[in-house]
Amino acid sequence: MENPYKRKKDPEASKQLILNIAAEIGATASWHQVTFQAISDQTGLSKGGIIHHFRNKEELLEELVRQSLVELTDWTIEEKKASGNDIAPIAFLRFVIKKSSDLHYRRTMKVILQAALINEHYKEMWDEWLTKHIAGGSVANLNVNGLIIILVADGLWYADNLGLYGISDEKKEQIVNKLLNLN
Repeated sequence: MENPYKRKKDPEASKQLILNIAAEIGATASWHQVTFQAISDQTGLSKGGIIHHFRNKEELLEELVRQSLVELTDWTIEEKKASGNDIAPIAFLRFVIKKSSDLHYRRTMKVILQAALINEHYKEMWDEWLTKHIAGGSVANLNVNGLIIILVADGLWYADNLGLYGISDEKKEQIVNKLLNLN
C-alpha cells in the first residue's frame, strides 16, 4: 500500500500553491481569514507541510508581497516594451488598466492593499517599489504630468481593488488618451 503522506517531489510547486491559495482566500474574504488550516483544507497539504515552507502567517505574507512586487516589475517592463513608450508612469497606468480584468493580479493586489493597510512594513515595500520602478528614484523629482499620471493610476488601482466605481474599459482608455495629451 502506498503511503499517502509521502513528501511531494516538487517543493517549489507546493510553495507556489500555498501562496496562490493564500492570495485567493485573502482576496475573497480577508487576510485575517487566511489560516494554515484554511490553506490545508484547500490544497490537501498538511499544516506541517505548509509550516515547512512558511514558519508563520507573517512569513507567508512577506513572501506573497515580495513575489507580487517582482511580478509587478516584470509586467511593467513588458508593458513598456509592448507600448513602445519608455515613460514609466504611462506604462504603469496602462498596466493597471490592462491587468484590472486579470483575476490572479486582482487577488494579489487586494492582498497587498490589505497588507499595506495593516502593517507599515508592507506600505514601505510598496512605496519603495513605486519610487524605484515608476517614479525613477524620486517622486519629488517627477514632473507634474508624471505625477498626475501616477495619481490617476493609483486611483484606478485603489478603485479596482476596493471594488469602487465600476469604470468601464472604454472610459479608462479615454482617461489614458487624455493623459497622453498632457505630455
